Amino acid sequence: TPIYFILSPGANVVADLDKMAAKYEFVPGETYHNVSMGQGQDIVAMSALETANRNGHWVILNNIHLMPKWLVELEKKLDDFIVEGMTHD
Repeated sequence: TPIYFILSPGANVVADLDKMAAKYEFVPGETYHNVSMGQGQDIVAMSALETANRNGHWVILNNIHLMPKWLVELEKKLDDFIVEGMTHD
């Protein structure tokens, strides 16, 4: 189940999420993906999201405000994941 954090400017929860990921034995770069959004990172983010959806990994998308047009594509992909989950149950 995805969890969304909507943060105010200057807020940084990554250190806390890193600790939580370690507690649950998620491995950075393998089962825990942190993508800093910007030019060209949409492809990296989509790949991480696909992998996470298939394998139960975690993904953090940092600075997503830098890519407002891409949010429509992200929303569609998350909707697709929901539909996929419903057909596999």
